[in-house]
Amino acid sequence: MNQSKSVLFLLGILAMVAVGVICYFLQSILKPFFVAIFLSILLEPIMRWLRGIKIPKSLALLLVLILTFSFLFLLGLLVYTSITSFADELPKYETKFVNIFQNVLTMFDMPMEELNARIKEIDWTTAIKDLSLPSIVSSGIGSFFNFLGNVFIVLLFMVYLLVGKEYMVGRIERAFEGERSQQIRDAMENINDQIQKYLITKTLISLATGLIATIILLVFGVDFAVVWGMLTFLLNYIPNIGSIIATAPPILVAFLQFDSFLRPLWITVLLLLVQMAMGNIIEPKFMGKSLDLSPLVVILFLIFWGFLWGIVGMILAVPIAATIKIVTANFPALRPVSVLMSGN
Repeated sequence: MNQSKSVLFLLGILAMVAVGVICYFLQSILKPFFVAIFLSILLEPIMRWLRGIKIPKSLALLLVLILTFSFLFLLGLLVYTSITSFADELPKYETKFVNIFQNVLTMFDMPMEELNARIKEIDWTTAIKDLSLPSIVSSGIGSFFNFLGNVFIVLLFMVYLLVGKEYMVGRIERAFEGERSQQIRDAMENINDQIQKYLITKTLISLATGLIATIILLVFGVDFAVVWGMLTFLLNYIPNIGSIIATAPPILVAFLQFDSFLRPLWITVLLLLVQMAMGNIIEPKFMGKSLDLSPLVVILFLIFWGFLWGIVGMILAVPIAATIKIVTANFPALRPVSVLMSGN
């Protein structure tokens, strides 16, 4: 008995390694497929609403695809153009950054001559372009044309997912008989409703966080406010780490952009308050405890999917973890996995 458990444990490890290798080498196909799965779940209520007001299925599907393409296209265009725009504005920040750096060195009584010489040798335009957050994001999605290619793959997968779902009930009835068929349909419907509730709630909270952050930055006149708001929306899917990554760039730009420290300090306080309110008050209230994930599970999924798929993997990591937890909770044999993933 103990030997069989050891064999199963080793087989489980080998299966995880195999899944990781497959996901890594097939990421050009699997990344768009996973994005399409979550988008199809998110947009299914819109599809049902359109069908409910007597719009034909093909036209409703076309409208959903146009909505998806418009959002993804604007997202990619925003990230792509922000890189060049940030580079154009770089001379304005370069002098301020060097002055702040020199003031810090003076404050700590550090040698200035050699460091000043080294600072002048740095190609700040290239360095900041390489280190800018839009550049990091673009490295995850590739060039703009490559991104558009991925968008079309996502839309293609969405067509099959949204259309094929309507025929799933009939296939289950043909594959299983009687009570077993009803049990499977009920389980699948319950899983779909729970995943949909989680994704819609998380998306709306992320959207609200991004909009509030954008309004704050626009009111204070921070450069690239819309870009930072969009990144706040996307990175809000990454718990804890995402909020830090999202708030750091606009705060840094604010300190470089304005001469006084009062305005950047107000921006810092307001952005942190928004993140804390959304993460600690609003999200737990609407999300509830049913999808409470262990912090260790979140970290492991972020490391695993971030290593495999970069920034896209980190954004998808927690939705994937939540999906696994929901699926395993609906099958008695797999329920221990859901309990182990829980934070309670």
